[in-house]
Amino acid sequence: MFVKQSIQNSKSVFKTVRTADNRGFIHHKVLMLMNCWRQNVRFVLNLKISCRTHVVYFSTHPSHASILKELTDTKPLQQVHAQITVSNLSDNVFLCNRLMNAYASCGLIDQAQIIFSQISNKNLVSWTILVSGLTKNSRFSEAIDVFQEMVVREIRPNEVTIATVLPAFGKLGVALMGKSVHCYWIRHNFGYNVFVETGLVHMYLKFGCMKIARNLFDNMPERNVVSWNAIISGYSGNGFGEEALSMFNEMRRKGFSGDIFTLTSLLSSPDLRVGSAIHGLLIGTGYENDPLVKTALMELYINCDFVDDAYSIFKEIDKKDLVAWTLMLRGFSKSGNWRRTIEHFNNMMGEDGIKLDSVSLITILSGCSFSGALQQGRRVHALVIKTGFQADIFTGSALIDMYANCASMEDAKTCFECMQEKDVACWNTLISGYGMIGRGNEAIELFSNMKNSGLVPDESTFVSVLCSCSNAGLVDLGLQIFDRMTKLWNIIPSSKHYACVIDLLGRSGRVNEAYSVMKRMHLQPGVEILSSLLTACRIYKNLEVGIEISRKLFELKPNDAGYYVLLSNMYALAGDWDCARTSRTYLKSNNLKKNPGVSSIEISGEIFTFMASQKDHPFYMEINEFLKDLIFKIKSEGYEVDTDSVFLDVSNDVKKDILFHHSEKLAIAFGLMRTKPGTVIRVTKNLRICKDCHSACKFVSKVYARVLVIKDANRFHVFRDGVCSCRDWW
Repeated sequence: MFVKQSIQNSKSVFKTVRTADNRGFIHHKVLMLMNCWRQNVRFVLNLKISCRTHVVYFSTHPSHASILKELTDTKPLQQVHAQITVSNLSDNVFLCNRLMNAYASCGLIDQAQIIFSQISNKNLVSWTILVSGLTKNSRFSEAIDVFQEMVVREIRPNEVTIATVLPAFGKLGVALMGKSVHCYWIRHNFGYNVFVETGLVHMYLKFGCMKIARNLFDNMPERNVVSWNAIISGYSGNGFGEEALSMFNEMRRKGFSGDIFTLTSLLSSPDLRVGSAIHGLLIGTGYENDPLVKTALMELYINCDFVDDAYSIFKEIDKKDLVAWTLMLRGFSKSGNWRRTIEHFNNMMGEDGIKLDSVSLITILSGCSFSGALQQGRRVHALVIKTGFQADIFTGSALIDMYANCASMEDAKTCFECMQEKDVACWNTLISGYGMIGRGNEAIELFSNMKNSGLVPDESTFVSVLCSCSNAGLVDLGLQIFDRMTKLWNIIPSSKHYACVIDLLGRSGRVNEAYSVMKRMHLQPGVEILSSLLTACRIYKNLEVGIEISRKLFELKPNDAGYYVLLSNMYALAGDWDCARTSRTYLKSNNLKKNPGVSSIEISGEIFTFMASQKDHPFYMEINEFLKDLIFKIKSEGYEVDTDSVFLDVSNDVKKDILFHHSEKLAIAFGLMRTKPGTVIRVTKNLRICKDCHSACKFVSKVYARVLVIKDANRFHVFRDGVCSCRDWW
């Protein structure tokens, strides 16, 4: 009774017992547990020490174990660990196992590993706790290594061990090892176990083996809510929203009401219809105000490009955690709203209790990368150093990507060389950066260095290398690398690899050869391949192949206005204005609109955006006057307006006015007006730069003695002294 009322009362009762004999095991046990629950370990330890002076003899092992079971903070845990050590109990495997488990639960897995290494008589529980701790702390590779070592030492894993290691196989995608453990389970006749079988279902879903997972699930003699959650989240996460909803309905018919994790799993589906239905259900069940649910709803709406809806939910959260802030940051960045992205990031940094982690830093860096915001990217780089994440391999890769996407390859290379550990993704990012800027030979050299370092190139590596060859005009070398990829590295070409090869051949004018490659593919050509070939057909006026490719594209993307415009432009180049008008008339009659040309430029950390023919821009009058002078100056140096870049049946004067107001020209003029002489002008554009603007940029770089860096939809163009880095290969 006294113990329930307060710890202090319990101490008083204990002190009133006069003799050591009366201060028996129960008194000590109760006091130690109650103090443990309050994390008052100091009193517990003092109590135990005082017992020695009264010569009270009882087993301390259960007491230590009971304390360890309840601890959740690091400091009390270390105090108990020290008491176990000074009490010469370090050889007790039962206590060591409890210590390992406590440290792993607190996230101190390295300390748990040290204790494990010092246990002389390790048992099955010792191995299982270490595997479990490594898995729970996302050290999946190490968990698998420990499991393998355990099997090699002929320590037979039990159901708990197997259930513990299965998530590691799923997370790393090591299907062969996961399947071998499944075979081990069957071969040794473990029988039915709902935890292991649920783990197997979840593992196969992570591998993308939907049929195997469903078969396992259907044959489970016993299922719990976790089992249903596993199959529902698997369907939802793999894009099968309707199937996930169907399983949810079946789950309820079987008498399982589901829990908050069931509903949040359904929200991970990219299907907005399913997500909206679940949102309504959440309101009805009262789960809507749960922070975890609100975060899942935000992610749903962000993934479906409804950022304003996500922001409305974000504002409703009373205590916003780092996950919610970072998720909203990703939403603003993904939508291309740079001003709101920076404003949100600044608010996030000023929020009490919010400490930036690698995920939030990577998110803002990807925003800088997408927007070409080099100045802001440098500030975030300084923040990475300040917060101590410069050694993080993922943050380092994001920094390389940011600098590469801002065409600052020297900075990208410096970041790469400063990294102590480099994985394949880091090499791929740098190779891709050199390729985007047209420095194909350097990309190939880097690829060779990567192979010499002992790393094995993956599918993404070859996509980066082939793109580099395409952007640099290294046609024969690119074809050789593609051939070696299949023969030496045993990599089956994906649609991305074929898209690179077709682009490589198409840019060099070998359109019919590119068309033949597409026909011989073992895959059905997708949008990426077809659009690349259609662009080549337009450039080299191959109307016959172009029309056939257009038909295939219209079947795949009937509502994409861009492909109708490409076809119209092709007819215009061939002089068939009637067909060109027919294509554009179809656009209007079906209310299809092509995305307008949009260019952005960063000045003093702020992003300014310009739209083609935008005469209502607040700085338009100022820009218009400057542009007139700019055109006059470059014309005097030899620039001639290329009216063939306008594929409309209008007068030359109208064509010139359209070209005059292209978005990149407006952005460049504004940059020249607002920056000091010698400053690099960096412009990001959403579409491919036209021939006229490409020609004008050469003359601007020469006349104004400026370096212009234009990032279009395909690549970088760096103009310096009247020459472009692409060497007119684009």
